Amino acid sequence: MVINMLVQISIYTENRKGAAREILSILAAKSINILSLVSSDSGEFGTMRLITSDADTALEELSKNHYLCRKDNVIATELEDKPGSLEKFLSHIEKTNIDISYMYVGYMREAKTPVIIMHCEDIEIVEKNLQANGYIVF
Repeated sequence: MVINMLVQISIYTENRKGAAREILSILAAKSINILSLVSSDSGEFGTMRLITSDADTALEELSKNHYLCRKDNVIATELEDKPGSLEKFLSHIEKTNIDISYMYVGYMREAKTPVIIMHCEDIEIVEKNLQANGYIVF
């Protein structure tokens, strides 16, 4: 059982002018705060991944507005803000022999430190490995 589960919303949208603003406008209207955001494109469509203050409401509102979206469990941990900290982090993940589907870096406002957010299979194993190596997993 994953103790510290972080929920991410993935939204599939057209690659067109104003698309990101429209999505964020829907969330702003419901007072949903964006804690982390990353987007990527693949031709005519793109994926926007968000960590929000209210994942369930975000998913509900975006679905009502005909966006194809889903919730995914991801894990996150703070990293030291110095050279080599990401490489050290990845060396611990590599020892689990579990592939990372994707990852991105956010920023923890309170602590003023980078946060690595990642999606992988077997989150529980990765979480236990990171905790055993001194990381705090969100």
